[in-house]
Amino acid sequence: MAKLTSKGNYPNAAPKDQKYGSIIVVSSVASTYGGSSVRINCISPGQIDVGVDLKGFDMGGMTAQLPPASLQTKEAQKQHIGLERAGMPTEVARVAGFLASGFSSYMTGSNLVVDGGAS
Repeated sequence: MAKLTSKGNYPNAAPKDQKYGSIIVVSSVASTYGGSSVRINCISPGQIDVGVDLKGFDMGGMTAQLPPASLQTKEAQKQHIGLERAGMPTEVARVAGFLASGFSSYMTGSNLVVDGGAS
């Protein structure tokens, strides 16, 4: 998750040119609104199999947004991902459902990494 986020009105937020700025903003905003029963968390997914083959696709500057085409092969997944496969959209959706449920009532400012052990 290398998205660059503007600082806005959050005093502890990262500057726009800092990688992982979105995660820092989540932590900062969570600490700002912690006493108001608002829970702010984020999900950082790894390679998710959405049924799109990127081989031959012109990324057009989107290299940080989509997994590289070389990671689409089964051999590369076995080499780079701990579970040796790409995740499924439902697996990330279950994490989102957990965060939306009461089971995560004591979580705020967290970054849940759902990458099958790739990081």
